[in-house]
Amino acid sequence: MHDRNGTLLKNGDVVTVKAVVTNLSTEEGYCNVQLLTVDGRRPDGQKETIYAINTAVTVLHERPLEPKE
Repeated sequence: MHDRNGTLLKNGDVVTVKAVVTNLSTEEGYCNVQLLTVDGRRPDGQKETIYAINTAVTVLHERPLEPKE
């Protein structure tokens, strides 16, 4: 199996999944996030949804540009 760049993956490798936050669910003491992958899967290009990931395991990569007034 290969990553999106064609690099062979092995058990134990650490990877990054670029995704957009589509929903936040906050409760006392924790917050979960739903994500939609930026890149599509092979072979059909469909984007994947990742549910109920705790926000503490994510790191902000970038924010969309704010519209200028």
